[in-house]
Amino acid sequence: MGDGLGRKIFFWLLLIVYSMVIFIFSSQPEVGVEQYFYGQDKVMHFFTYGIYAFLCLIALSDKILIFKLFHYFLALSLSVSYGIFNEIYQCFIPEREFSPGDILANSLGIITFLILVYIFQNKKLKR
Repeated sequence: MGDGLGRKIFFWLLLIVYSMVIFIFSSQPEVGVEQYFYGQDKVMHFFTYGIYAFLCLIALSDKILIFKLFHYFLALSLSVSYGIFNEIYQCFIPEREFSPGDILANSLGIITFLILVYIFQNKKLKR
């Protein structure tokens, strides 16, 4: 029991720390990241929230890489909700703004990562 509980606590703490890092970066008036290509901001949102969804999925599951459909639904709901909350929150930060494009990039990253994990999980279970 201790190993499973320790793993669960570790992944929940990891998710909380990652959430705080996203929140801190979202709270900065000016991000100051140099743009190397058009849409770089959206790519960053895509991967940031894709990783967030993966961490949610792991934190919600009982065993590593054994996810039920319910875990996917919860990870999707929590991740999208956090992404929307973060965009609304940015309305109150100087030099930041609410962006439906960021919400779309967040959501596409979340959905893509969850689909990839689902495919990987099913290939692993078939072996």
